[in-house]
Amino acid sequence: MTLANIALGFAGILAAAEGRFQRAIMCLFAGALCDLADGRLARALGATSHFGKELDSLSDMVSFGVAPAVLVYLAALAPFGAVGMVIAVIFPLAGAVRLARYNIDTTEGSDQTFQGLPIPIAASYIWSFVILRAALPGWLVATGVMVIAALMVSTVKVPKFRRGGLPVGLMFVGLGAFVLFLVRPSPLTWHLWNGFNVLMVLLNYVMLRRRATAAA
Repeated sequence: MTLANIALGFAGILAAAEGRFQRAIMCLFAGALCDLADGRLARALGATSHFGKELDSLSDMVSFGVAPAVLVYLAALAPFGAVGMVIAVIFPLAGAVRLARYNIDTTEGSDQTFQGLPIPIAASYIWSFVILRAALPGWLVATGVMVIAALMVSTVKVPKFRRGGLPVGLMFVGLGAFVLFLVRPSPLTWHLWNGFNVLMVLLNYVMLRRRATAAA
């Protein structure tokens, strides 16, 4: 499943290079589904390992770091020339830092929350900018890419959907909201999906505050 994610990321890059941006997004979304499944499959089969964790991070760098940067550059940032290239490359650089930090994160609460925006979610925002590029000015897409990159290396607490975090069922609600956006792309469905993400962060903040108060 992890290697399939890498293959789909590569296919997405090729599709973007050919100007087939919608196909590229479908390939990368399929890769995201593989990424969602591989860890759960490994745990179900008792096949988790440090090797698998490192391989997963390498696949994430291809499908959710390099591929989205190539996609957004070719689809929206190329008219900015060298500036657009610099903005695009910021994204995979931030993604690499994000993944390296995640691999060594042993801080308290790391089993319940991510520190910084996870790279698959960051990549999905880049896809959304590409989908809505006709309705967005180029400068706004460029700003969005830099904001998402900054959120990856920030200290924002993003909930994990697992025992001890937010209910797993909410993750599928969010996935459904994003699929709705893919099927019916519009500012309205984008705002619905984005609103869900913001709500989950706020719910996680409230949950962590209550636990801290109860522990005190």
